[in-house]
Amino acid sequence: MERRTIRYARRRVAGRLLEPNRAQSLWRNRMGRLYLAAPHGRTELILGVAETVPAPKGMAWGLYSNGDCPFETWLVDRDGAHRLAVAPASLIDAYGPWRRINPRIGEGM
Repeated sequence: MERRTIRYARRRVAGRLLEPNRAQSLWRNRMGRLYLAAPHGRTELILGVAETVPAPKGMAWGLYSNGDCPFETWLVDRDGAHRLAVAPASLIDAYGPWRRINPRIGEGM
């Protein structure tokens, strides 16, 4: 059986330098909407996927930032690397309960 190494590390994907983004976290509210939360109170509502490109097989699932454009967030999963379309938003307590989602759960993890 072939053993492959899955790494949550910097990788070049479709001409973009994707770097692990450990600072941001993914949250879901009771209505099912997904949000990105970052340090210093910056939060964004995920509107959908703006672009999808194939990801290398050894690339770990998770949140990544574009090294050339740090405010561009990418989510890597079994279907490839997805650039997220986002809009500024706030996490409002009334929309709770808020559940943190771990995007790094996947094959080989």
